Amino acid sequence: MTFIPNPESRYRMPIMFGPAPGPRQHREGRMWTLEEGGSMNAQWMKVGYRTDPAKLEKLLPAGFSLRGEPIVSVSCAWFKNLYWLAGRGYGILSVDFPVTYQGKSERLDGALCPIIWEGSPDAILTGREELGFPKLFANFTDIDWNEGAGTASCEASWYDHTFFDIALTDLVEEANPLRQLPGSNGGAQMYYKYMPRTSVGGREGADLAYVTTSAALPGSGGAVANINFDEFEFRRWTGAGALNWHRATFEQLPLSSHIVNGIADLDILEYTDAEMVQFTGPGIAVAMNSHRVVEPA
Repeated sequence: MTFIPNPESRYRMPIMFGPAPGPRQHREGRMWTLEEGGSMNAQWMKVGYRTDPAKLEKLLPAGFSLRGEPIVSVSCAWFKNLYWLAGRGYGILSVDFPVTYQGKSERLDGALCPIIWEGSPDAILTGREELGFPKLFANFTDIDWNEGAGTASCEASWYDHTFFDIALTDLVEEANPLRQLPGSNGGAQMYYKYMPRTSVGGREGADLAYVTTSAALPGSGGAVANINFDEFEFRRWTGAGALNWHRATFEQLPLSSHIVNGIADLDILEYTDAEMVQFTGPGIAVAMNSHRVVEPA
């Protein structure tokens, strides 16, 4: 008898070994329960800066336009004690900026994330294939967090080349913090999923190319369906911050130097804000199981 996938379960290559475990699916091919997810911990740093809008526009796929001020938000974070990694964790580095996207039947105001680096290949596999996140691999230092001094810092590297560092100073804790991720304005977080078609010379374009998001469906009456921080112990600090993108040669980063250098080309004209959050709560609350496709125009 040949292998037949269960239509009720998620799969990733190689599919013939059964349903794919991950943050959105138990190894048995079902959703995780709240009890199985336990509690996770996270620290999330963010610095925003104003850049040249013309350079941001060069990063926009079809259907996108810039929205509001040309502010690049850069986040460096650590997720720890993750149920789907049997208690392990990893670092994250992501970039986004404000956009509007016009699809076939809906218009979304929010932010486009053109690149994410993560410290776990397991997280990269699930995020790229299931959510359409543009993920690459990097090594991360732990966040060096000194609450008494009001400082925090982190670095990201690959092949022994440190291509990014961030530092926050003068951090002061907010008494009644707004419960949302740094830089989030309540809009739709968007990603551009692209999978090339296997073809001679690669000349047949994409198997698929579309926007993905966790924004609620039009007409549903719902809000943006991201993390519900009402379920978390949540703290926030604000202060000053700075970051550096260290350009790379082909020899240093053979498959990603063009990406690091492309982000480094976004001139830092003015730092606009810096903040850090720390939260602890239900593990499955960050699984993003509501992610969906936005049909292109």
